[in-house]
Amino acid sequence: MRKGIRNPLYLGVPLAIGALLVTACSSSSSSTPSSNSGATATTGATSAASAASTSAPGVLGPQKAALEALYNQAVAAGQTSVVLYGPSTGSDQTLYKAFAADFPKIAVSGVPVVGPPMDAKLAAEFSSGKHIADIAYTGDTDLVAYQANGWLTKFTPITVSGPADLAPESVGPGDTFYGVTDAVAAIVTNSSSSVPVPQTWADLESPTYKGKIAMYDPTAVGLAADNFAHLDLIPADKGLMAGLKVNDVQLYPSSNITGPLTAVAQGGKSVAAGMSYAFYLQAKSSGAPVAFSLLKADNYSVILYDAILKGAPDPLAAQLYEDWMFTPDAQKAIAAEGSFSTVIGAVAPQGLPTLSAIPLQPPIPISQVTAADNTAITTAKQYWGG
Repeated sequence: MRKGIRNPLYLGVPLAIGALLVTACSSSSSSTPSSNSGATATTGATSAASAASTSAPGVLGPQKAALEALYNQAVAAGQTSVVLYGPSTGSDQTLYKAFAADFPKIAVSGVPVVGPPMDAKLAAEFSSGKHIADIAYTGDTDLVAYQANGWLTKFTPITVSGPADLAPESVGPGDTFYGVTDAVAAIVTNSSSSVPVPQTWADLESPTYKGKIAMYDPTAVGLAADNFAHLDLIPADKGLMAGLKVNDVQLYPSSNITGPLTAVAQGGKSVAAGMSYAFYLQAKSSGAPVAFSLLKADNYSVILYDAILKGAPDPLAAQLYEDWMFTPDAQKAIAAEGSFSTVIGAVAPQGLPTLSAIPLQPPIPISQVTAADNTAITTAKQYWGG
């Protein structure tokens, strides 16, 4: 998913935005519901003042001296850039600017790439030995596969004292990848529509929504498949696919990350199900007539992970960037983009309660997520083919 978006989403611009994973997805973390769990965000866009605050030098935390030493070491070695590959790297300018404010001699850039094209791009680099990417920034199912291929370097960020510092399922096997952002996804509606806002996943089975729902395609690896894998753990939501099929839900491939939101913004559909808050903020700030609503229970969240690639051209700079992602400065920048940092107690994006106050789906261990997602895909193909 990150360079700055200039064109409104409701014009259908097929750009990678926000902090939402659309290929390999991650486990959600469970929490206790609160009175805010059904709140609707209708204003949403982070203020210019808040965004600007992330671009000024701020707080690096207790490892400040170690981070600065690594920075000086990287610069001395001529490592003055970091390149990230991933589905969310096209709209992370807030993050990149905040990092540059702290470490101005190292430039960070992202190459938006997703699914099989990302796999092929990395495979070609490993085959040729001509590496461009330093970091893979994507979901756990992708990274489990990359680890099996021997593509990842073990690295433990100095800014994380242990797994207890982070949201559940934030640490990959063998310390080869670490979750850095957690994006909440729920319901986006057209603010001009008279259709009632769904309060639960089961509401989407009502005839009220027949022909009015847009979502990602669950018949392939992606956010929708992972969402259904989690919903399959919840008795009340286990049969949702059948109801959505009856209601003629319109499916969009995961590669068309703006598809469901654009359909709602343009008025072709009334509800985008499983849409990230970060995407909503981008659309709202572009003038789209959309509103975001959390469900009363079982909201989906997706963690994106950083992994340093073997053969990375700038390994010291890549280590610094991954270390930095857990600092207070990075946490603020992540929130400004509309996602949560995985650090426990991190600041929430404007318009949302704290992550612990949002009722989320139960987690799936990283070791089990690939099998769970594949089961959901098999079930989805029974309804939608593929």
